[in-house]
Parts: sequence; C-alpha cells; structure tokens
Amino acid sequence: MKKLTLLIIPFAALAAFTGAAGATGVQVTVDNGSTQNLFPWWPMAFPSGCRIQMLFDREAIDYAGAVNEFELQKSSAATSTYAGAKFYLCHTSLSALTTNFQNNYGGNTPALVASFSSYNLPPRSGFYPVPMATTFAYNNVDNLILEITYESSSGAGAGLYCGSMSTHHRCFGRGSSAESGTVDYWGYNARLSFSYYPGVAPASLGRVKALFR
Repeated sequence: MKKLTLLIIPFAALAAFTGAAGATGVQVTVDNGSTQNLFPWWPMAFPSGCRIQMLFDREAIDYAGAVNEFELQKSSAATSTYAGAKFYLCHTSLSALTTNFQNNYGGNTPALVASFSSYNLPPRSGFYPVPMATTFAYNNVDNLILEITYESSSGAGAGLYCGSMSTHHRCFGRGSSAESGTVDYWGYNARLSFSYYPGVAPASLGRVKALFR
C-alpha cells in the first residue's frame, strides 16, 4: 500500500536555508505490514557486522525523482551503535532477491548515499531518516534496493516494521563484506521524500525536512 503526500515549503521557511524561492516536494510511504523484526539493528545477532538488502517494489513507490531522504519505521525508542556503517541505494530489475548480493543489483551500480565511522540509531519510535549525504535519482522503472552494511555493533538493538511479501524481499549475511546471504519474504516499511530545491540547495536537506516533523 502506498500513501503519497504533497509538501509545500513556504517561501520564508525555505529562504532561511537556501535564499531561493519556495519549493514543492512529494513524500511516498510504503506500508508492507505491522510485524516487528530486529534485523539489521540487532547487535546480539550481528556483533561482527552485517550486510543486508531490502527490496522495494516500483508499484509501491510509483514516483520518479531525486530521493533526498529515505526513512525506515522503528517499533521502539531503543538505540544502538554501529561502526563503519554505510547506506546504498540501487535500481534493480529483479522482482525477488537472490542469495548473491552482487547479482541482486541486476547489472546496476549501487550508489553510496551515506557513510559513518559510527552510526547511532535515533532514540525514538516511528519513521526515522536514513542519513543521506547525497540524493539518489530514482527512475520509477525499476525496483529499488536499500543496502546497509556495518563492521560491528553494540547496544540493545531495535526492531523495524515490515510485512510478509509474495517473493524474497530481504537478503542478509554476517559481516560487512559478505558475498552471499540468506533470503526471506520480509518487506520493510519505508518513507521516501522526493524534493526539488530551486537555486542553491540547503547545506543539510534534513534541516528543511525537520520543519515538517
């Protein structure tokens, strides 16, 4: 199920960050279910790192443009810390993930959208942003993969909301450089923001989005 919301950023609010005219944005919510799952944010299961791919269907997104924020939905306010965390987005023609991480790209090159020496999950429940450092141009032709890797972890861990899908929508392996993993049918909830900023883009896209939280 998809929910699409049109955002209109007032001139005065945007000008404070960009010095440019107002802008519009579209926010798409992908709702796959209400099941709670601790992967990938579970230090007990992945103390020495993890590589995970989450597949999102084009039909559930149904919008083309520059993704400037990608959010997952936490089921609690629990927090934890992940060393060497990296976030990638990638187009794929596959409708089901395989056990081979590289093959799941379908010949495309994943884009590194954020990298952290130490990444802390925000201590709140609900949707929270994957901290993107650069935008990703989604074509609304292919399906979309969010890939997360990290080298080690500590803390209590935190669950994410997801639902059972008809095809394999998750692949996970132990270690940040795992070449193959385990596939299953869990599809995660997500919220994608597509925004256009005329003139100079804000130094932090998250600061503008924060106006709407």
